[in-house]
Order: sequence, then C-alpha cells, then structure tokens
Amino acid sequence: MLRATIVCIGRDGLDATGIREIAREAQVNSAAISYYFRSKEKLVALALEQTLDQSFGNVLEDFDRFRLEGQGIREAFETLLEDLMSNSLRYPYIAHAHFHDALAHQRYDSTAIQRLNAFLAELAGRLAPGAPHLPENRLRMALTQVWASMSLLSMMPRLFDQFILLDFGTLDTRRAWVQQASRLLFAP
Repeated sequence: MLRATIVCIGRDGLDATGIREIAREAQVNSAAISYYFRSKEKLVALALEQTLDQSFGNVLEDFDRFRLEGQGIREAFETLLEDLMSNSLRYPYIAHAHFHDALAHQRYDSTAIQRLNAFLAELAGRLAPGAPHLPENRLRMALTQVWASMSLLSMMPRLFDQFILLDFGTLDTRRAWVQQASRLLFAP
C-alpha cells in the first residue's frame, strides 16, 4: 500500500491522491487501508518518509564514494548534482508533495524541510575544503542558491520553457546546468 501511495502521488499529485485511488492501485479495498493505517494522512506521511529516505538516504555516501574513487570535491559535487537532477526531475509531484506545507501554508516544520537543511549542513562541511575562498556563511548562501534553483526545477521542470528550452532529460543539458551552477561555489 505504501508503494501504491507513492505511485499515485508521483502520477497524480498529492491533492488528487485519495483512499480510492490508492486502493485501486494497491488492488485492495479502501477498508484495508483504513484498518492498517487509520487515515490517508498517516499513509501519505509514511509514503513521503520512504521517498525522503530514497532521496537523501545515500546522497552523502555517494559523494564520499566519488571522492574515494579519486574525484575532486567539485567533480564529486557535480556528479552528485547530475544524478540528483536526473532522479528528481522525473518525479515533480513527489518533490511538490515534500514541500507542500511550505508552499501551501508557509509551514517549515515538516520532516522534508528538516532533512533538507540537515543534509545541506553536512554537504557544506564536505564542500568547504574545495571552496577556501568562501567563508562559511557565503558557502552556505551559494549552496542555498544552487539547491533553491534545483528544488524549483524539480517541482516545475518546464517553468522556464517559454524563456529557454532546457531538456534536463539529456545528460549534456544537466551537465551544462550543473557546471554553471557549481561556479557559485567553486569559482574564486
């Protein structure tokens, strides 16, 4: 049922995902969902927690692995961003669901917001040796600028189509965007 909830949110969005849609996707009756999870809200929260684990679970470990494989800090960061963009842009409704409370109600106490900020703090520590020209507050500001644009694009991948057509489905486009964005952190 968790998987079915994730599928429904990813396909239809949080607002269009209801007990009936989840039950249909899971091939169970609505009563089973109510019995096991008590409410749609609890089921959705568990599903979003699982997608957060998938989103943030191994990202720092991946960065560390890239470094151990011989990549420099900037190269490891760019490789990481390329991978994250590829994954997040495929599921804009999931990204939107993670930020729903912040976007719709200006509430910033959700698990997604807490995990994002904790992740960025840890990532900033790993990036600092590669950006010695930036004091910590400027490094965090630059990382926030990169992440803010990536977050916006993950929720609305076609937002700027009328201004510039960017096909983030191609590695070349992702790579060019990532290299441009990483200049905020690594170019003195």
